[in-house]
Amino acid sequence: MRLGSRISSRFKHRRIGAALAGLGLVLAGGAALAVAPSVEPAAAAGTWTARTAGGMTTQLYVPSTPPTLGTGRALMVSLHGCVQTSANLRDGGNWTATADARGMVVAVPAAPNGGVILGCWDYYDSNHSRTSPSRHDDNLLQLVSDLLADPALDIDPDQVYLSGLSSGGGETMVMGCLAPDVFAGIGINAGPSVGTTSGQIGSVAVTQSQVTNTCRTFAGSASSGFGSQVTSVIYGSNDTTVAPGYNTLNAQVMAGIYGASSQSSFSLSGLAGNNTAGSGTLWSDGSGPRVSLIQNTGMGHNWPAGGGPGGSYITTNSIDYPAYVTDFFFDNNRRVDRSTEPTDPPTEEPTDPPTEPGLYCGSATNAQHQAAGRAHSYGTNPYNPYYADVSEDYMGQGDATVTTLQESAGGRFDVVTTC
Repeated sequence: MRLGSRISSRFKHRRIGAALAGLGLVLAGGAALAVAPSVEPAAAAGTWTARTAGGMTTQLYVPSTPPTLGTGRALMVSLHGCVQTSANLRDGGNWTATADARGMVVAVPAAPNGGVILGCWDYYDSNHSRTSPSRHDDNLLQLVSDLLADPALDIDPDQVYLSGLSSGGGETMVMGCLAPDVFAGIGINAGPSVGTTSGQIGSVAVTQSQVTNTCRTFAGSASSGFGSQVTSVIYGSNDTTVAPGYNTLNAQVMAGIYGASSQSSFSLSGLAGNNTAGSGTLWSDGSGPRVSLIQNTGMGHNWPAGGGPGGSYITTNSIDYPAYVTDFFFDNNRRVDRSTEPTDPPTEEPTDPPTEPGLYCGSATNAQHQAAGRAHSYGTNPYNPYYADVSEDYMGQGDATVTTLQESAGGRFDVVTTC
């Protein structure tokens, strides 16, 4: 996968007047937050370094552990919020443990030239374009291009992800819509919807139809990338800065674009972190999960680190979102080839498979199917998706889900309604 032609990394327009109204992203309710001093990152298996990429000073973490999916490393780009800095997110964002566990590279860029104002990313309005860039969009695309071009990082272009808080969350959604071919997964943390202005943060000012149209317009000829992209959205029940309704709206918009119409709920009780109160909603299509929405009870307008030292607009009283969003992306990535089948098909294949005696057909829990060699899974119960062997039919999530499988010649299993 290529990013196409190189694009200028110069940030051309500031629109300071409009951005001043957007200070509400960091000042509304901000006085109640204790800003912890910057601390040195805890010792870890990998290394944090600073480098220039995409015309931005970028904090880069490279683990010493091998990747756990595919043949190359995943890349997680994480965007800070207004006032918050890339160093804050590096030191307190709690990325290193997850990066080590997954063998994943983490890049935390600083918004170019100090941001629109006070570090804010330029997610505003509905005139973003990757063909005529004049915002922060070109910097982020160039960042990915620069890191992909570094052979020492060994990044898999099918495993490029983006996440961010507040204005960084808004910019994450912008980039997910603008370049769905580049970003296999986006994690929006308390971000306003695409197409909103700097002053439209306290209440939902756009409709689902408007946001959907804006997102599709951003994508243009790259819209086929939506077919394999996934989205995670998270927010706190006590967020008084960005209207909570934007989070539900963002999840609904992406689910609609993906065609993920099957909605279900899940508990946060089994997740990592120091506060697992709240609720989860999942949107799936016929092949599995596509969009996850989490409301973390008691959390304010913060990055949900769920561990580590915390810091400016970073809370540890939350789920461990770095762990959750990474697992969600890894478990549901549709761009990585997970097949273990040989690349050369058999030279002869009968048109009508013989009806061999003893072929299985029956109902059992997903865990039982897996134990019997009829299915496989990725992730951790109860959110792990299951797939039937060879056919790759989606069997739902969780060890206890009951599914009926029909075996055919060659060890193929298909999901059926009855035997």
